[in-house]
Amino acid sequence: MPAPFDTLLFWLLAGIGVILTGISKSGFAGGAGVVAVPLLAFAVPLPLAAVIMLPVLLFMDIRTIHLYRKHASLATLKHLVPAAFVGIALGGSVMGMLSTAALELITGVISIVFASWQWISSSLQRFQQAGWFWGTVSGVTSTLIHAGGPPINVYFLGRNLPKLQWLGTAAVLFGVMNLTKVIPYSLNGFWELRLLLVSVLLLPAAWLGVQLGHGIQQRIGGDTFTRICRVLLMISGAGLVVKGLFFTSVV
Repeated sequence: MPAPFDTLLFWLLAGIGVILTGISKSGFAGGAGVVAVPLLAFAVPLPLAAVIMLPVLLFMDIRTIHLYRKHASLATLKHLVPAAFVGIALGGSVMGMLSTAALELITGVISIVFASWQWISSSLQRFQQAGWFWGTVSGVTSTLIHAGGPPINVYFLGRNLPKLQWLGTAAVLFGVMNLTKVIPYSLNGFWELRLLLVSVLLLPAAWLGVQLGHGIQQRIGGDTFTRICRVLLMISGAGLVVKGLFFTSVV
């Protein structure tokens, strides 16, 4: 599959997506930074976008775990990790079976749902304590488009976790999940040397995003940042739905 890594569009979308993801992971438990893969999918096929982001996310995980590991809740992790493994297995199976167009449609719909999370989450309050459910959903969405934050944040919200415990638990959980996702990505034959090289070139943007997020979370509540990410996610999600329906087969 051709990957136009030499285009300005790719590096612009990649830079924006990686920096926003880094800010979100280290400052807001990953809940808002799900825009990287949907943005990159406008420049490269969606599976390639997901593969490029995985090493970048692992790099971010090392930093965020270092920052917040002392605040992680072991009891919460024991409850969520097994369910997340089930979700990763399901997501990996889906990713290997579906066409790029189908994945773009699914990604677009997921993006729109997550962009609308503020308005629909109230109807899901009665399910907030179902850790097995949110852990599994997070595993699926994390595998497909690295968007495991919003489902987990619904669960954390229901448990009223303190801010630092929220950040620490999310950091460790997503570190475990991202490391585990290497397995389904390998089984599906997605790894290529050129993609790893692109990931390495994006690491400075990842470092910058994590540093910015750590500083931002000490100063603001994150509402403005979250709103910006929701708008980007809604636009990119709608664009992917259109692209999957009408343009993928001819691109």
